[in-house]
Amino acid sequence: MHAPMNHAPMNHSGLGGLLVVFVLKPQKPVFSIQTVRLDAYQLNVYSNTTLFVSAVASMVLNASNPNKIGLRYSPSRLQLYSEGLPMAVIRVPGFFQPAHSNNVSLTTRVLIPCVNVTQILGGAWLQDQQGHNIVPMKLSGDIRVNLHFTQITLPKIKVALDCDISFEYKELAFLNEAYIKKPPKDLLASFSNDSNSFLKRCALAIYV
Repeated sequence: MHAPMNHAPMNHSGLGGLLVVFVLKPQKPVFSIQTVRLDAYQLNVYSNTTLFVSAVASMVLNASNPNKIGLRYSPSRLQLYSEGLPMAVIRVPGFFQPAHSNNVSLTTRVLIPCVNVTQILGGAWLQDQQGHNIVPMKLSGDIRVNLHFTQITLPKIKVALDCDISFEYKELAFLNEAYIKKPPKDLLASFSNDSNSFLKRCALAIYV
């Protein structure tokens, strides 16, 4: 998550932010998944074989900012995809990452309108080096960010986000229970520091 950022043409209002980006060469903030809680859900079975789920979930992220500049994010919406198909909308609240900060926690809202769970969990999984089954997904969207350098707040820039996400299958117990058509007992999935569920290979493009 420390590769150089891509840069798109900017107008004059974003010149200050552009100068900070090129002079300080900021690293990408690091986000890890802490918990996913299923707040509400509805199961629908078609032809006794295909399971669809509509749900609302809360996903708690831990954010770290290794840079010399603070980052203030505006509220945004991100799209979650599975095998190229839209799966969920993630509502991210506005929040601030101080410079050189760790353990900034934020709660996002995940809206799943109608997802074919049978197709997702019955599809092709990846395996890591330890042989764990990994469910791959993709996260994308635009986020507006204010850069805070010393006592100066610079104009907003827009960051186009495109990330791969890996979920370790065993950590999503409630999806497995839904898949076998049992009412989920444990609606919370927790992810440890050594979990295989995380954001990775994020590409960022900066605009104004």
